[in-house]
Amino acid sequence: MSESHQYFPDPEIHMREVDKGVKHDLISQGVDAWLADLFARRIDNKVSMDSIFNPVISKIEDPKVIPSLDVAVNRIVKAVVNKESIVFACDHDMDGTSSAAVLWKAFSDYFNHPRGLLKVVTSHRLTEGYGITLPVAKRIIEANASLVITADKGSSDEERIKYLKHAGVDVIVTDHHEIPVEGPPESAVATVNPARDGSTYDPYICGAAVAFVTMAKVRSSLLEQGYAKNIPSLAGLLDYVAVATVADCVSMRPDKSYANRAFVRAGLKLINQKSRPCWSVFLKDKQGTVVTDDIGFYLAPPIAAAGRLDWAESGFLFLISESIQEAEKHWKHLTAENTKRKAIEKELREKANEIALNKSGQSIVVYLEDGHSGVHGISAGRLVHAFGRPSAIFSAKYTTAKNGPPILASGSFRSIPGVHIRDALQYVEDKNPGLLIGFGGHMGAAGASIQIDNIDRFEAAFEESVVHQIGTLPLAPIIWVDGDLPGSWLNLKTLDRLMAIDPWGREFPFPLFKGEFEIESCQPVGDGSHLRFSLSKDGVCINAIWFYAHGQGKRELGFYEGDKATFVYKLTDNWFRGRRSAQLIIEAIE
Repeated sequence: MSESHQYFPDPEIHMREVDKGVKHDLISQGVDAWLADLFARRIDNKVSMDSIFNPVISKIEDPKVIPSLDVAVNRIVKAVVNKESIVFACDHDMDGTSSAAVLWKAFSDYFNHPRGLLKVVTSHRLTEGYGITLPVAKRIIEANASLVITADKGSSDEERIKYLKHAGVDVIVTDHHEIPVEGPPESAVATVNPARDGSTYDPYICGAAVAFVTMAKVRSSLLEQGYAKNIPSLAGLLDYVAVATVADCVSMRPDKSYANRAFVRAGLKLINQKSRPCWSVFLKDKQGTVVTDDIGFYLAPPIAAAGRLDWAESGFLFLISESIQEAEKHWKHLTAENTKRKAIEKELREKANEIALNKSGQSIVVYLEDGHSGVHGISAGRLVHAFGRPSAIFSAKYTTAKNGPPILASGSFRSIPGVHIRDALQYVEDKNPGLLIGFGGHMGAAGASIQIDNIDRFEAAFEESVVHQIGTLPLAPIIWVDGDLPGSWLNLKTLDRLMAIDPWGREFPFPLFKGEFEIESCQPVGDGSHLRFSLSKDGVCINAIWFYAHGQGKRELGFYEGDKATFVYKLTDNWFRGRRSAQLIIEAIE
């Protein structure tokens, strides 16, 4: 088959099953039948109406059930009382950046810790990698701090934490990534991680949320010890927790994580109130209310782009800006970096697609000698979306000598339901000791380093690990749908009912419907890869757009007036010259 006739696999369109017990229970609580039907397609445990419609912070479980949290709090309180020099070691993605903002603001604005004694150290994604690497540890020591508090990393970094301990630096880990098989780092003063054995706390919260609940307990302890007569509630920091929760794609299922829904709900309210200069700048051109999709598509990518291509500090400085002018300056830089990121990602994605189209099996491993590790994760996610298989993209990591050949490759992984990606890498390590130089992550995403010469060997080992989890039944991209809506429901009233349930997100996705429409008109827009439609259903006309209907690896589709077609669609809105109207976004055609 020639390359020009190679296409992405057609997605399989599956109807979500309804848990009848959940649906009946929700209806008995007063939930409209059509909404109860949607919820019962996403959850399989009975929940209260409030956990879906009105989750609140006051009902979140006390984090005291996280092992060693009390030890961490005591050490941090000591540092606050004694005005110690403190370093916050945070990851370079949106969760890490938001975590840094939570810690910085908690200490400086709530605990009145002198800002001159605080320092944020983020790793450089391209030159220092993930976690507390040796270069990061050395920079921490240079800061002359007596205490390091990590956020969104540290659980797998015993070797460097031991190095810091020997240098006289105490380390407290706050993290949400899975704990290595050997356990939490022994050299840390404490490891606050709900993923630890013995923890009964919500294991689905993000890194910024772990940092937040730790700081909340520090506040309580400071008040109990009379450090201050009054310290305001830290609920004012939930905007940071909300954006991190959305960007890190942790679970939003009401029967799995009440906390995540409550964090995002409270945080979105603060953002829409423009509680900080950064939100005033972000919302400058926004029409309507900010929802989770706005965070995921328009806020997180620019902030994360800085950490993908260079240092992550500009994202952090944007979040903590104390004036509109300062926030505008950083936002301008972030959006420029995001434009660069998108161009790099597009080129890398096209190369990866070309290679992936020629691969068979249950997994995809791509090595790009001239790739860019800053966009590997995004691009691996695109492969998963297009092919429906767990995917990894690797590129050269660094050289041992100036102008010498690269010997290591770093890769980012994204997974599908049914494949726990970190467990897959652990399987590879157990079966092939030494093949992986290092790895870490969680169920849906991970990272790893290997020797370039071992790419082919790793590809075979990873394929074996995926087959071990899900067998050899052929995989394809799957689109899950929720039935159909009558034409008379395709309006803003229905959309507003759905948006009142926000936050939607991972494991609790915004509804997708499937229905037959008559095509009134169709025309290409933009660069020709997008299609705009006028559709009719049950005598009701509505506009629709299909982004990237045509493009690399996709079949060309022809539409004519009067044709009938069954589309997978999402109900959304469109603002034009200050006027809001309902429209559909087409996701696929049956």
